[in-house]
Amino acid sequence: MVAGPLTGAEGDEQMGESTPDLRLWPEFGIPAQRAEQTTGPAKGIEGAAADADQDPQIPGTGPADPARTATEPAVIPPPRTSAPREQDTVDTDGLIAGIGAAGAGGAGSGDDESVAPGPRRARGRRYRSSMRAQTSTAIAVLAAFAIIFLVLHRFVPDAKGVGSLLETWLPWIGVPVGVLLVAACIVHTRRALVATLVAAAVWTVLYGPALLPRGSSAPAQLRVFSEDVNGNSHEATASGAMALAQHADVVALEDMYSAVSASSAVTALNNAYANHVTEYGFGLWSRYRISEVTPITLSAQQAGQSQSLGSDDADLAASSSAAPVIGALEASLVTPHGTLVVYLVHLPQPVLGSQGFAKARDQAFSQFVGIIRRNPAQHLAVIGDINVAATDRQFSQLTRADGLTSAQQAAGDGYGFTWPAEFPIVRLDDVLTRGMQPLRSAVLPSIASGQTHLPIQVDLNY
Repeated sequence: MVAGPLTGAEGDEQMGESTPDLRLWPEFGIPAQRAEQTTGPAKGIEGAAADADQDPQIPGTGPADPARTATEPAVIPPPRTSAPREQDTVDTDGLIAGIGAAGAGGAGSGDDESVAPGPRRARGRRYRSSMRAQTSTAIAVLAAFAIIFLVLHRFVPDAKGVGSLLETWLPWIGVPVGVLLVAACIVHTRRALVATLVAAAVWTVLYGPALLPRGSSAPAQLRVFSEDVNGNSHEATASGAMALAQHADVVALEDMYSAVSASSAVTALNNAYANHVTEYGFGLWSRYRISEVTPITLSAQQAGQSQSLGSDDADLAASSSAAPVIGALEASLVTPHGTLVVYLVHLPQPVLGSQGFAKARDQAFSQFVGIIRRNPAQHLAVIGDINVAATDRQFSQLTRADGLTSAQQAAGDGYGFTWPAEFPIVRLDDVLTRGMQPLRSAVLPSIASGQTHLPIQVDLNY
């Protein structure tokens, strides 16, 4: 027996209790929000069919067939138990972000907060990628500049001493190169890594060997001690005491002018060394006989003001203006291995001025180079405050044209920086020799407060 369709109050009551409301099932394409907005009592089959006719979102529905409706009961498909489709899944992250954006907008924010979080994340990724590319390019460009300067610094024009000034700091280029290498590792791009590795390799080849130990352990035939005491009597006293403690054969002090005439350093050194002379702000003490002392003035401006007080006049020579005389002192030492010509030198301090960098120093240096070239002595030593860095193009005039060898470059450890004493960053003091073999070159520790230059000690063989 086939039951007919339920009619009347009985049908409405049973349909209201057992028939699910199609609008409550998102699987059939009806949003849940519409079901929540529906008010009033549940409808029967006729009401549901009428809604289906009006709502095109329900798949597989069409106009109701009156004849079929009258003879056949409506078949209500059971709820689907399969996973909802991807398009029906609620984006909880987007919903939460939207709620937050709405709250921010309600708080009075002036920014456009209606942009979805997806595009924001995409913009953030593009921004980070752009910043990484720009940083990588900057690192590569800086590394390229470092490589070019390390290799071609001799071709930088020396207009107003700019090239000489830049070359003074060549060893310190390793510091920014190291920083660039660390930054390249952080950015981690091939371009930045290759550029910085090449720069590091070039610096290592050119200036890395100076960090390796050099020299010889053979016994020395001559030990030289030198320091620019800068007119400081306490420093001069400490220097004399250190020279005696080091058993130096030759002691050379620069800037020994009138301010230190009363210091005990002069008396102590004179008592320790029978052979001594002080001229034009230089002091020379030797275990070997000193002959043919010649003061040399390298600054035309100081030539008319300079005068020699002689080695017996208070055992100190000074200029009439009580200022250090810029020049050199030539002396010959009669040693068991032959005559050694010694030049005590103190060139003008390099400064930045209206005429450029180290104009006076370069003029005095050129004069001094000419004097060395004209001296045919077989054994020769230049000792003192040269005020020219070993990497400066001016320095090569001595080592290339005149055959002099820097004791620090030949037998020193590291770069041998001597100035300033508190934190040495450049080597201005040196011993250069011709016809002598440097065995060891060392920078001694600070010995007095207010010290400007660190003392140096060099061991030589004939």
